[in-house]
Amino acid sequence: MTSSYKEPSDILKRLLLPPKNPSLALSSDYQWLVLTQEPPLPSIELLAKPEEKLAGIRFDPQLLTPSRLDYATTLVLQHMKTGEKHEVPLPEDSEGIRYIRFNPVQSEFVFASKVKNEARLELYRCQFIDSASAWTATKIPLQYKMNFIQGCAYQFSSDGSKLFLKVVPTAISTTTPPEEPISTGPAIQQVEKGARKAPGRTYQDLLKNEFDEAKLRYYCTTEVLCIDMTAAAATTTVTLVPQSKGGHLIQSLSSSPCGRYLLAQVTTKFSYSVPISRFGRDVFLWDLTKNNDQELLVASIPVNDEIPLSFDACSRHPRGYRFHPCRGGNDGGGGATTIMFVKATDGGDPANDPVDGERDALYCQAIDTDSFTISEPTKFVGLEWRYSDLDFTESGMAIVEEYRWKDRMERKWILNADGKKLRMLWERSWEDRYNSPGEPLTRRGARGQYFIVQPTPTSIYLSGAGASEVGDRPFLDLLDFGSEEVKTTRLWRCAAPVEGELDAEKEVNGVLPTDRKDIFESLVCVLPDNDSIMISRESKTTPRNYFLSKLGSGGDEAEIQVTQFEHPQPDLLGVTKELVQYKRNDGVELTANLYLPANYDGTPLPTLYWAYPREFKDSKAAGQVKGSKHLFVSAHWASPIHWAAKGWCVFDNFALPVIGEGDAQPNDTFIEQIVSGATAAVEYAVSRGVCDKDRCAVGGHSYGSFMTAHLLSHTSLFSAGIGRSGAFNRTLTPMSFQSEDRSIWEARDTYITMSPLMHVKKMSEQTRVGKMLLIHGEADENSGTHPQQSERYFAALKAFGIESKLVMLPHERHSYRARESILHMAYEQEMWLKSLEDK
Repeated sequence: MTSSYKEPSDILKRLLLPPKNPSLALSSDYQWLVLTQEPPLPSIELLAKPEEKLAGIRFDPQLLTPSRLDYATTLVLQHMKTGEKHEVPLPEDSEGIRYIRFNPVQSEFVFASKVKNEARLELYRCQFIDSASAWTATKIPLQYKMNFIQGCAYQFSSDGSKLFLKVVPTAISTTTPPEEPISTGPAIQQVEKGARKAPGRTYQDLLKNEFDEAKLRYYCTTEVLCIDMTAAAATTTVTLVPQSKGGHLIQSLSSSPCGRYLLAQVTTKFSYSVPISRFGRDVFLWDLTKNNDQELLVASIPVNDEIPLSFDACSRHPRGYRFHPCRGGNDGGGGATTIMFVKATDGGDPANDPVDGERDALYCQAIDTDSFTISEPTKFVGLEWRYSDLDFTESGMAIVEEYRWKDRMERKWILNADGKKLRMLWERSWEDRYNSPGEPLTRRGARGQYFIVQPTPTSIYLSGAGASEVGDRPFLDLLDFGSEEVKTTRLWRCAAPVEGELDAEKEVNGVLPTDRKDIFESLVCVLPDNDSIMISRESKTTPRNYFLSKLGSGGDEAEIQVTQFEHPQPDLLGVTKELVQYKRNDGVELTANLYLPANYDGTPLPTLYWAYPREFKDSKAAGQVKGSKHLFVSAHWASPIHWAAKGWCVFDNFALPVIGEGDAQPNDTFIEQIVSGATAAVEYAVSRGVCDKDRCAVGGHSYGSFMTAHLLSHTSLFSAGIGRSGAFNRTLTPMSFQSEDRSIWEARDTYITMSPLMHVKKMSEQTRVGKMLLIHGEADENSGTHPQQSERYFAALKAFGIESKLVMLPHERHSYRARESILHMAYEQEMWLKSLEDK
């Protein structure tokens, strides 16, 4: 049978199949850079391989990994400062490698190698051999098959002396998968009288019957091995963690700071209405001391299917179990090993009143090593809003974050070692990018834990995007909280652009820079000496590369270029990029990235508009400049930028804010606002003389596809639309969607009005009826964008005789992967817009 896949023009084909830059990873000691080269786009054969879809996860039933994985075909280690490179030959029988994990305290890492023509991954240990001055990979012999379905199969203990490995139990490896019966009988779900409300989103791939349950147990049940990493790879001792004997459905494992305990979360209760992440589970503490099979049940959590739809809601059960990173070290310092968790005091429902002014609280439970018991929970800190995150410094001080979704507010508090609030760092709207103070910088420290970097006892580093009216300019600050007034000192910032006004207070040392360059730089990390930094740098025509530099004066002189990546898409050389600003009719500031072809002659061009609507609670924040015009001009397969190389004007990421200030809900005026934003974009481009108003097309992916359908229904601005993997009928997602957290029964009119399916007749009555190209992956797993969304919408377009086309891509999910699919997608888009080029 001949293939019906098509390919686009040569220029689009070249742009869609560029060479891929290596993936980068830093070693635990920040001395080595690991570079791995992966293939560009896989073949459709990879996507067509059998996969299981159970409990919201998709996996390869033979390899026992997430399905559709790529494997790196080269492995190179480069010394950060000297640039010395060591290429590590892959095993002779290797198809490629994946899952690199670094020892937290030793200069070594492990990886999994895919055996050629076999459904098997083998474990290798890579170490630097001083006598040979080289990195060497050695196979760790195993008699078991590793299981990666619920995450990487292995992880180091906190002290780096052990490697824990999830494997298939012998009792399962010697049996075959459950055979599907003719019927398991009726699949029954029931809501008992007086049950709690249990709303849920439109999840896909859920369990459906007892056969699915049996398969989930068969494929996901694992035992845990403990590998002694203090011995040579060929002589490593492999032992079974006795508490795992026979196998469990292990959701997660974490090692205590002292390395003695494992915190194991084990799936125990199934559900047909939520994915595995919300299944019921038991939380166990396993003692790893020699000849000890003791386990302690810390908590038993039921199925989490009763969480209200509000984004200020959470589980009413304990959540977020973890070890306290500063307690229970190898030296016995910091007190007893301690488990922490979070629990809502308001039942997880923001409609309920807080308890004593608190909605969430963090608790601690200390482990008594002698009796192997755990204390009753004691409150560590209570929070007025919903818990978001908690990070510690190595000294035991902590920073906790809480949030309130309804008005997009966040707070950060500094806590002492006992959880007492010392001071509030800030309370702010996270939508306000211009005034964002950044986030505390973390780095791996003692016992393999990640800590907030604390250069002095009363200071921390903050790094952020540095949004401003001239675009993003990332920064690094030193925040000193030792005095009554918090003081912030700017240590580093992305080079200032040649044009635009600057604020001296936000520059390094409070001084306006004199050496201004049209480049974009970003902070990667601060090295352990707290003086050296790794940054990335790029410009419109120069691809992103990485550099080592110094803080303070003389940074440029001490700079070392770490990578030298070349331009992957030379067809884009000469394409110009401009970050433009304009207003919609209500005065809200808008931005877009304007791309023009090389050697542009100033005449109006066919123009492709591409966007993704965003919700805001603050109109001023909605109008802030986002991104930078100095980013490298390159094009991912999903990007519209390729069209600039074909001679088009491209209006990419044109802002479509949907604003609902105060008690107003953004989506109640969704259509009016996106129409206003699109009208402003077209009018601006036409006024600039770059856009031919009779040759405009609009497109988007996912929510951008949804937007496209609305713009064709409610305006005559566009001659054509491209909608990829969208949703068009909100009654099929009745329990909230996107950032909408009301159900259809709470906002019926909004759901109906926001369904493009309901406006197809209106589309057919527009002065200029735009033709619609629909593209959708047949295996779309995304909540809310089931393939039937495009199928039903196309049927409606057909019913009204609207020029349209539906393309269903075999084996593709929400984001497309296969070379054949992506080239065919580009072919369809090119053919669909050809009529605008020919006018």
